[in-house]
Amino acid sequence: MPVAGERVSFERERGVNAIVVSPEVAYLFVRAQSETDPITVRQQILDLLTQAGLSISLIKLQRNGLSFAVPAEDLARTHQALSNAPLQITVKPRLRVISIYGQNMRELHGVLAKIAEILNEAGVAIEQISDAHDRLICLISAERAQEVVKRIRKAFHLRAEAVRWYDSFSAVR
Repeated sequence: MPVAGERVSFERERGVNAIVVSPEVAYLFVRAQSETDPITVRQQILDLLTQAGLSISLIKLQRNGLSFAVPAEDLARTHQALSNAPLQITVKPRLRVISIYGQNMRELHGVLAKIAEILNEAGVAIEQISDAHDRLICLISAERAQEVVKRIRKAFHLRAEAVRWYDSFSAVR
């Protein structure tokens, strides 16, 4: 029951309200070994992955190829699918995707800067960062994920129940 003089709000509280940590992924940089039409190279990479029945995420266009994440358990299959094409493959293994959720994330001033500051102070490299209307996505070293989550929870005053950890992609789906 409202108290006289107390402000009542019918909107959801704004700010960071949840963290979801993915299972381990590997991040691949796949490029043509020679100067080729980038569109052709990207299409070739995507076709090979599709034929192998592989799912990818965090796709970024590169000058002469693509970069993307695959579940760690699919890394060998991904290498096999791409191995017969004239492609240069660089892999960053043992990463996790940390998704930091908040209502209207893009309109919350200072949240991205605060998270970048937290990661910098912890000495954690951000392999990739992306945003959506309801979340900020950071790709970081798997071995540093627990420390990062602890620091983000503290900075945004989140309870332990606001964090979900997944150790396999079948649990996420």
